[in-house]
Amino acid sequence: VELKKQIMPNWCITNHTIVGDEKEVSELYNLMKKLEDMKTPLVENGFGSDWLGCLVVALGKRWQQYRCRGYWCGLEKHKGSVTFDTATAWCPMNEVFDLLCEKFPSCSHYYYAEESGCGIYETNDIDGEYYPDRFHVDICTSDECSHSEYFEEFEDALDWISKMEEHKFNTRKEVEEYFEERSKENDNIYCYIHDIELSDD
Repeated sequence: VELKKQIMPNWCITNHTIVGDEKEVSELYNLMKKLEDMKTPLVENGFGSDWLGCLVVALGKRWQQYRCRGYWCGLEKHKGSVTFDTATAWCPMNEVFDLLCEKFPSCSHYYYAEESGCGIYETNDIDGEYYPDRFHVDICTSDECSHSEYFEEFEDALDWISKMEEHKFNTRKEVEEYFEERSKENDNIYCYIHDIELSDD
């Protein structure tokens, strides 16, 4: 996601997938596409034509009643689904997409949200159909090379960390203790294993 030049606290980047009846999915896509292509935004704002508040207004509600501080980008239409990303202040703006699903009753909304500053790593895709990853690893190895990767299984995350550091790890505790010691020698070295939480929102 390319961040717009806005004075924001922290950017929460969220991947969205909306699935439903082909007719409603097409209507939704056409609505969002029409909004983002407008030379003058539907509502004056500091983000542009793809501001979430414009979507709220287009859905027949007052934007002041919703948390909508952010915008969408990367809109794509697929068979039976629409995908896009959002960049929002602090956290995902799920109220907007709850409203969207009210207006398009056949549609369901799935997302993966990440904002490292606030420690947000979450998805509502309980079955993992669209966002199956359950762990995110950030690592800077002993050669001071940074890497980041996502995993569905914790064992795969451990194997990857072992490969990156060329040191065998069998448990999370071993990883934590090892990197705690290594960071005493060089504070550029770290390894963070983030659990991707399941949300019912």
